[in-house]
Amino acid sequence: MTPEETQDEFSIHWIKDIVDEVLERDPDQYTIVTGKSMSGSVHVGFMKEIIIADVIKRELQKHGKRAKTVFISDDYDPIRSFPPSLTLSPEEYMGVPYSDAPDPYGCCESLGAHWTNELVESFPEFGADPEVVLQSKLYKTKEMLNAVRICLRHTETIREILIEFVARDFDLNQRTEYIESMKSWYPASVVCPECGRLQSGGKGSIVPNRVTSYNQETDEVSFKCAHCGHSDTTKLDNLRLKLSWRVDWPAKWYVMNTTCEPAGKDHAVKGGSYDTGLEISQRVFGWSGPVKVPFEWVRLGGKDMGTSRGFVFTPKSWLNIAPPELFRYMILRIDPEKANNIQTDLIPDLVDIYESFEQTFYRPEEVDSEKQELAKILYPLTEVQPVCDEFVPKLSFKFAVLTSQLKGILSEEMILERCYNVLKKQHNLSDVPPKAKSLIPTRLSRAYNWAREYGSEQDIIEVPDVVPKDVVSTMSKDDRRFLSRFVETIQREPLDDDDMQASIFNTAKDIGIKPKRAFLILYRILLSKNSGPRLGPFLNLLGNDWVLERIKSVL
Repeated sequence: MTPEETQDEFSIHWIKDIVDEVLERDPDQYTIVTGKSMSGSVHVGFMKEIIIADVIKRELQKHGKRAKTVFISDDYDPIRSFPPSLTLSPEEYMGVPYSDAPDPYGCCESLGAHWTNELVESFPEFGADPEVVLQSKLYKTKEMLNAVRICLRHTETIREILIEFVARDFDLNQRTEYIESMKSWYPASVVCPECGRLQSGGKGSIVPNRVTSYNQETDEVSFKCAHCGHSDTTKLDNLRLKLSWRVDWPAKWYVMNTTCEPAGKDHAVKGGSYDTGLEISQRVFGWSGPVKVPFEWVRLGGKDMGTSRGFVFTPKSWLNIAPPELFRYMILRIDPEKANNIQTDLIPDLVDIYESFEQTFYRPEEVDSEKQELAKILYPLTEVQPVCDEFVPKLSFKFAVLTSQLKGILSEEMILERCYNVLKKQHNLSDVPPKAKSLIPTRLSRAYNWAREYGSEQDIIEVPDVVPKDVVSTMSKDDRRFLSRFVETIQREPLDDDDMQASIFNTAKDIGIKPKRAFLILYRILLSKNSGPRLGPFLNLLGNDWVLERIKSVL
């Protein structure tokens, strides 16, 4: 979302359309499910799925329905590759479930649990509270084992469905080869009791430990490990099995009694894995399956994010530089089938846009009826916490960018005092409410992190301890005369930002130098740079005492 894009028409009708479709199911308990494979740190784009599910739940609850969200961590998936930064040996753990690999960071019971916890910890901060289910533990339940049995009993039906959906776009040779390979195919693989693997090989050379036969009467499974060669025929209950991807998904829908599940465009395309799952739901499990909610991906700077690509901007990365409410707003304001694009360089502008939108919710009399209705529907859904009865003024993010970088110059108390004064002036307050005060430290922290990580050269403020000698040596007599007169001006009485700015112009004219030169010399004395933030407010932010001492140090 860019500032220009915010002028586009909002497309929030999708929320009502989806909720109406979900309401048609009318179960006793509405269950909206999301899921993610734990192959590394999860990028912030996945939060789009979490937020869509959360909004559907909130809207259902507004209709008086029992509704919950569930997040399934697919930590039982086999390891196919490792992110570049991981220290574990690929040869030792390739093909092992993520839930069985140790956590090299030493804080969780497994590698899968580590990445799960890293993601789940951010959910509350984004306003989501799904029930968390580990796929590895789900497969130990009698309900999931029963679903595995149902799939093994209906292997022939599943083969027919996969040929119909997977091979529909194959050429004749590919289709012939695929049909031939499916003759001995079973929809489940076995975790080898000897070597602990679900499959052999990594990306591009994967051979699953697929079931080779299943006896319905004895409930016995035969298999052969593709990695170590171990083979056996034994009771299903004695083995750890996992269904193939396109079968695992509808089986989880069945076990979780999923009413609705959002899905990214790669899975939601016509004839893709979601449609395959719906067909399996109907023909194998005997029910309709969930309501499909397709969505487009979230991009970062116009590029697709992905763990496998090593291009990951995590939810924590977002929370370090921007409020979660802004992210929810970006996601919810347009149809989910349109892409979102995070542009980190625009965060200060986007925060301003969101907080201007927030004010229309609390001051509807200042906007037209269409914007009133929009704010009434959308604003509560963007909020992480329940909506406050009264508007809580927020410190300008752009002011926080500047102020947060003066920690070495001003004390924490002075910085907070400057922030309180700006809030009073900006919102015409006699006093700053406690709630507004409580938000300031987080705002300053995010603004500082943004400036240091994504700010331009103009945004970076570094005030040297002393004025460098090369700055002092280049000052002319006129420069010194200007500074002496300017000191006299600001010693007389406190000036507001505009008067301070005007005094620089007027003093320069009185001395007979160009205002541009006057600004240049002040920037050099303050920042050792030729430009910087607007000088009037910046000088007042630093405070008269500090500014006077600084200027006098070079006279």
